[in-house]
Amino acid sequence: MGALRTPLVSKFVIIILILVGLSSVSISNAAKSFYIVGDLGPWGFLEHYDSWAFKRSFVAGDVVVFKYPATVHNTVRVSIAGYNSCEATKTESMNASWTGNDMYSLRKGYNYFICGIPGHCNAGMRIKIFAK
Repeated sequence: MGALRTPLVSKFVIIILILVGLSSVSISNAAKSFYIVGDLGPWGFLEHYDSWAFKRSFVAGDVVVFKYPATVHNTVRVSIAGYNSCEATKTESMNASWTGNDMYSLRKGYNYFICGIPGHCNAGMRIKIFAK
């Protein structure tokens, strides 16, 4: 009888640890903030996205959402070089999003995004966001 209890107790302890772990994941997700880039307007031309980002306090794990008419624009997470030159690398371009409801979890430090359609980034469709 004692031999049967030990595996049951061990399984019970494992289940409790899993539940505690899952509850902390839920708490962690609840702490994330979601931001629509540019607030009410869609991701598009003539916006001052860097000043929009500068006015906010982001933390790693926050989510930014780019809203725009699908297939008209896109979003590409790029390096600082891609941000400065308005050109994504081949690998970055392959990971472009075209949904019109693109969501990115921010990494700690600077995060850079551009529209990868030729001419769009140079027309103002780029943003750098700092996350603590």
